[in-house]
Amino acid sequence: MHGGRIDLACLTYGGEARDWLDFSVNLNPYAPPLSATIWRRIGAAAGCYGDPAACGLQDRLSQYYAVPPPCLLPTAGGSEALYLATRLFAGKTVLVAEPGFGDYARAVAAGGGIAIRHEIFHLHFSGTPAAILARLDRAIAAHRPACVLLGNPNNPTGHGIPARELGALIRAHDCAWIVDEAFSEFVGVDPPHSLLPHLAEWPRLLIARSLTKSFAVPGLRIGFLATASRAWLERLADLQPPWSVSSLVQSWAEIVLAAEARTALEEGLHRLARVRARLLAGLGAIGGLRPYPSAANFILVELLSGLSTGELSERLAARRILIRRCDSFHGLTPGRFFRLAVRRPADNARLLAALRDCVP
Repeated sequence: MHGGRIDLACLTYGGEARDWLDFSVNLNPYAPPLSATIWRRIGAAAGCYGDPAACGLQDRLSQYYAVPPPCLLPTAGGSEALYLATRLFAGKTVLVAEPGFGDYARAVAAGGGIAIRHEIFHLHFSGTPAAILARLDRAIAAHRPACVLLGNPNNPTGHGIPARELGALIRAHDCAWIVDEAFSEFVGVDPPHSLLPHLAEWPRLLIARSLTKSFAVPGLRIGFLATASRAWLERLADLQPPWSVSSLVQSWAEIVLAAEARTALEEGLHRLARVRARLLAGLGAIGGLRPYPSAANFILVELLSGLSTGELSERLAARRILIRRCDSFHGLTPGRFFRLAVRRPADNARLLAALRDCVP
């Protein structure tokens, strides 16, 4: 069950949308705002067809992320990027690092591949990058998959692996890699975590990106795939239907994906990192909770009391607060884990007060 269903919450528990605080979906609260005038300009594109191959968007993404245009394929969000990428491995084994985003294994199955689910981001072992990579190294050696699929930073555990360390493991194994970097912009730049600058070094690497989270535009559906393999990119373009990326998205990108927008985005992300640290500390001060450090814009929390996440979510819903129960994540004990988005300080304070009341 994906988060972000305020409409369903209103139907189930009552109240108006404005009454609710949604901690179940991880959007950047400091995303650069757009004026009503700019949104009208973007909306005007709904009355016309866009470029069926989104070539203009490809150029915008290339300039914004410093990746050559022939290495990029714009997609309708990170989900389409994943579902396209896994189709390259039909009939082959794909090692899926768990606990992880549920659509990883679903995408492999939908693409005709064989998912091997292996616990890599295990919370009760060491969560250091070295320990994670050691477990991943052993899993690759044991299963010899055609491809490895993981998130960096990982969802829902929040683990992040620096690019240099992950790149060393990619270099050490003769298999393909799909790395989902949907949350990479929330990680600090020192050390860098994104593999985008290193595409040319690993032609068997596919990077899936989403702009949904960092720009807080889930309704637009914008993402991309990046790879140095021209053969893969041509195959992916053949698999993708025309007009996959809407004219609205293409219009939005023309306005937003500019140098000044990157400055505003990065300033907001730096601020968010400080807010995340304060929220983590506040959660850690509540008895009965064990929050886990995160490199992304969310925090995974374990319930240590006899209360279940189902009971907690009901108590918080009565206070018009939504959280993401993590029962559907493979490798996490049902009823014990929930995930919280990082929101603005006032919202986080309201959440902490509610948790102090609700958790025994």
